[in-house]
Amino acid sequence: MKAIETCNQKEENKLLQDFLTPEMQEKKGRLVQVTGSDPLLRAQDVSEYGRQSLACRHLDGSWYEVSYRWDESDTVGIKIPVRIKTDAKGKTRICYVTPYWGGSSYGDSLLDIAEQTVDDGKDAETFVATFFKTYAYNYVKMQPTLEQELGLLRQTYCTADMLGKYNALSQQYMDDASPVDPLIGCADFDAFWYSSLRVKPLGKNWFELSYNADANGWSIHVKVMVSEQNGKYRISDLE
Repeated sequence: MKAIETCNQKEENKLLQDFLTPEMQEKKGRLVQVTGSDPLLRAQDVSEYGRQSLACRHLDGSWYEVSYRWDESDTVGIKIPVRIKTDAKGKTRICYVTPYWGGSSYGDSLLDIAEQTVDDGKDAETFVATFFKTYAYNYVKMQPTLEQELGLLRQTYCTADMLGKYNALSQQYMDDASPVDPLIGCADFDAFWYSSLRVKPLGKNWFELSYNADANGWSIHVKVMVSEQNGKYRISDLE
């Protein structure tokens, strides 16, 4: 808070590098793109009163709650659950921060989702559903190899034309300074969204992926076309 309040970018970066896991540092950047604010504060700025009122309490297991009030008139305050882990060298870091859409929810079960695999040989709908669950699962698990894992899924289960369209759309979003993964229609996919992920047939080999991104009705929709190649289904187009 002090580093942000004094615009000390060097100190802020050092704190992030020292006390967030590399995976959470990457996710923080994605969450900033999604929310337009700092997920560590759930705000775009800080106040001196907020810094003075900052408190922390243990919730359960590896979860803690950071809280603060913006000013004296703030009777509700901001409460942010965070999860920590200790690496093999004994260094303890923050590995997950509950985003604003999670409210004050916490718990290992939020992140401990069963591993998913793609079934590309049964039928088109099963393929699309299992592909997107597997794709989103990688975002939720926040592995160090996230980008490689996502790239491998696209390379394996998308046609050459689809890969070309994906790359063109990704570059367009980058040029607009608003990076988005075209396959999920967002810059990130959070654990709180996973249970709402749905796939609906639209006809003519088109399917719609949808999920709820917060409790206020913000939902995301992505349409994909599927084709069959040598008895295996592949994503061949995207809207």
